[in-house]
Amino acid sequence: MDLQQQKEFIRIYKQYQDTDKNTIKANLKAYMDKSELMIMEIAEQTKIPLSTIYQLRKHSSSYKPEFMTVLIICDLLKIPITAIIQPIPNLSIPEPKTKWDMAAKQEFVYDYNNLPIEEICKKYNITQRTAQEYFRSFQTYF
Repeated sequence: MDLQQQKEFIRIYKQYQDTDKNTIKANLKAYMDKSELMIMEIAEQTKIPLSTIYQLRKHSSSYKPEFMTVLIICDLLKIPITAIIQPIPNLSIPEPKTKWDMAAKQEFVYDYNNLPIEEICKKYNITQRTAQEYFRSFQTYF
């Protein structure tokens, strides 16, 4: 790394540090959702613990991912880290939700088994991948 590249790296790092964690997490989640990679694949290919990947995807968490963690994920997704620290137009950052209670999980599993995936995604405002992950997670309760 030459001196100019080093200065650019430091500038981007400082910009990252000044960026709100919710913007970083929402942008990173949006790009991960757009990719064809499952969460487990991202963890395996980046050697980042699966628990860390889940933590940075949670809106309710106070966790701000480390700069290098985000940089490694950006490299895997083939996106510049500057895309993560800039607000994505028309991307709403959801308010933190309360945890799914048992009745909500049961309703989701019922819907998943009885409705087309498009309706589930619309009803719960989630992607197909998230619906599949929720279903796998929630069905163990029933």
